[in-house]
Amino acid sequence: MLDHIAKRLKDKAKWVREYEVIETEDGDMEMEGAVMPRYICASEYERAMRLKEQLLREYQDKSLEEVVPGETISNDRGACYYIQHKHDVSIQKADLEKSRQVICSNLKLIYGIGEVRERELKQQGYNTIYDLMRHPRWRDEAGKFLEAFESRDTRTLQDLLWRWFPRSDPLLLYLAGIHDKNDFIIFDIETMGLFGRPIILLGIARQKKERINTHQYLLRDIPDEPGALWEFISHLEENTALITFNGRSFDIPYVEERLGFYGLNASIERPHFDVLHFARRAFRGRVPDCRLVTLERYLFGIERKDDVPSTLVPEFYETYLKTRNPGLLIPIIEHNRQDLITLSRLFSRLYDVLEDA
Repeated sequence: MLDHIAKRLKDKAKWVREYEVIETEDGDMEMEGAVMPRYICASEYERAMRLKEQLLREYQDKSLEEVVPGETISNDRGACYYIQHKHDVSIQKADLEKSRQVICSNLKLIYGIGEVRERELKQQGYNTIYDLMRHPRWRDEAGKFLEAFESRDTRTLQDLLWRWFPRSDPLLLYLAGIHDKNDFIIFDIETMGLFGRPIILLGIARQKKERINTHQYLLRDIPDEPGALWEFISHLEENTALITFNGRSFDIPYVEERLGFYGLNASIERPHFDVLHFARRAFRGRVPDCRLVTLERYLFGIERKDDVPSTLVPEFYETYLKTRNPGLLIPIIEHNRQDLITLSRLFSRLYDVLEDA
């Protein structure tokens, strides 16, 4: 069965160009709704093509194990290539008490309370949702909210906040304070193109003590996809919260589609913090665009060297499949790993912005 699926996928995965090379550096490259950038400037494209030729020469006749330190791992759904690194980076977030103070002082989170009524209630001494437990009209709704908060039911609280506030509202970011650092999974994927094509690399980052560990699950060939997906699923626990960049529109539905394609019965529904929404609110107007590579350059002074743009990842991987030259995988793996580290730093920086506001 899986062999038949793999053959169908190989036919479907044949790379089709999904981008346009433009002659100017001034094109609008920011994601506004598209799941992948559709344009690449000519100079960036030319650099990537030079890198591609260099890698083909340098790593000809090399094995994957020689070029990319890692190991082949197996599970009930298949096998894939596993790469792990440790990084001296730590997730920063609001603590539980700070989150409690900020969130529970917003009475508008209780159904039926708007700005005018909130102002009236605070004038009467009801300054927090805890205070509303004394109020004859609002105590029942306040009790339901506080039950969710005290049980750290982030999904219920997120659904409630999304009903009344934009997804970029700082209150939603403070919800992360309910979680322990070890609950977070920073998540990013690399694919063969738009929806319906294989995921070729699933990368996650997790806090362990005061470090971030990255775990990357690479497809040596298309039939490895079920095994790589299942390794990702193995990280999801009851208290897991996902951190992504544009994951609501791209990464999460893409993974769900691929799980469904293989008939893998697993849910990735978890509390989710899509940093793109918060970054747009915090930094738009201060940076040329809100792409992750732009934010890392302006906020952290990081200039990527020998990077492959996301737009060209499918082309590099397709060349790897044709030539079996593992050098083409190096910039894909490093691009994904750098995205994970930058995302952890960006998530932490957003709390600094909140504190300074």
